[in-house]
Amino acid sequence: MSKTAKYSTMAILLIPIGIAINYVGGQIALILKLPVFIDVIGTILVGALAGPLFGAITGLITNLILGITAPTWIPYAIVNVAIGIVAGLCAKRGWFKTFKGALISSVLIWLVTQLTANPVTVYLFGGVTGSGSSFITSFLIATGQSLWQSVITTALITETVDKFISVFIVFFIIKAIPARTLLKFPLARSYLD
Repeated sequence: MSKTAKYSTMAILLIPIGIAINYVGGQIALILKLPVFIDVIGTILVGALAGPLFGAITGLITNLILGITAPTWIPYAIVNVAIGIVAGLCAKRGWFKTFKGALISSVLIWLVTQLTANPVTVYLFGGVTGSGSSFITSFLIATGQSLWQSVITTALITETVDKFISVFIVFFIIKAIPARTLLKFPLARSYLD
């Protein structure tokens, strides 16, 4: 088996693991009505180990599966795809190798989330999606803030916590993976150079 085929196989095998991690996190957040989502850890992990394409595929499939029981997840597939792409690009630059790099990755993933999720929340759902963060948005609207202000303020609070926690969980997972195992993934050189 060629090295490229081996990497492709390992990357493909990683996708269902990422989806499972996302699914469990998303279901916990949905059932408990948490103000954070914890549904992209798997997407970030796959992007960080296998690259932007595989991260994006993981994000897309995750949201389509979650959308079976909660259709509000489907429009947010664009967010999860963007996160997978950004995670993969950050990993290619070696940013998941150091604490500082993980911090930069967190900021970029948070930023792409703001740019993609807020319009979906406002235009498709009027600011209220039924998630735990909707309680914050509803409260802010009740205090007189506009819909956009309420959604952005809520996202600044919840997404900052959510995305930074998610990225650093992935950072520590990667740190815990032995070098011989990391060598099996396409972006291994980002961690072993």
